[in-house]
Amino acid sequence: MAQRKAHQKPKGLSALGLSIVTIAIWALYMFPVVWLVVSSLKTRVDVFAVPPKLWFVPTLQNYLEKFTEARFLLSLRNSLFTTILTVVVSLTVGSLAAYAFARFRFRGSRLLSFSLIGIQMMPGMVFVAPIFEMMDKLHLRNTFAGIVLVFVTFQIAFTVWMLRSFFEEVPRETEEAAWIDGASRLQTFVHVILPLAAPGMAAAAVFSANGAWNAFLFAMLIGGAETMTLQVYLAGHVMLREVQWTGIMATGTLTLVPPVVFAMLVQRNFIRGLTLGAVKG
Repeated sequence: MAQRKAHQKPKGLSALGLSIVTIAIWALYMFPVVWLVVSSLKTRVDVFAVPPKLWFVPTLQNYLEKFTEARFLLSLRNSLFTTILTVVVSLTVGSLAAYAFARFRFRGSRLLSFSLIGIQMMPGMVFVAPIFEMMDKLHLRNTFAGIVLVFVTFQIAFTVWMLRSFFEEVPRETEEAAWIDGASRLQTFVHVILPLAAPGMAAAAVFSANGAWNAFLFAMLIGGAETMTLQVYLAGHVMLREVQWTGIMATGTLTLVPPVVFAMLVQRNFIRGLTLGAVKG
């Protein structure tokens, strides 16, 4: 009995230590978010108060100004539109490509699949000049088609790589049974394969939406006044002689809301997708 207690005590201490480390890391990551939200409820005077005011009268004036500003509403609409379209196109094309990699073997397939993830690892600045020239020659600058095309280009590689492992785990016997029942390969893919890979689709959708929603470099490079996204609008608060800190705080807080809501909606499948992907990998 004494030996058992001696073994249980270190386990309890290690669990306590792990909990403390986890809470510390969580607090470290959440502190900027909390500071952002709290500062968005302050007036300009309170934001610049030294020392910082922990007790203040909260105000919604910063948010009211944003929701009555046409440029903010335009950029919010543009971000929602481009993000949704990017996710739809990435999942549609990416799932078909991932299924092809999982089920068909051809010369160079392995090299091609690895090249996709290699492109994902390259910094975006490498592609600035060629993409700008291509979009200019194709007359796709300041168009939603051009922005979505570039967003999809960078998101689809990870989507294919992620979904491939899920499709590989689907037994071929499941497809063969559907074929025997008279289903075509496309019908089998839509009605059998995709439902089984729903967790992977949810995880891929979250990553794709996150990448498109937070994209700044190419949204600024290709977009214009009419296609300005929320990230470009947010950067516009930093002007030559002034930085609109209250506007940045309010806009930054509002920028967090759609991704958080989307992640909560697909939370169950998203976590399952990450877990299954880790086990299969």
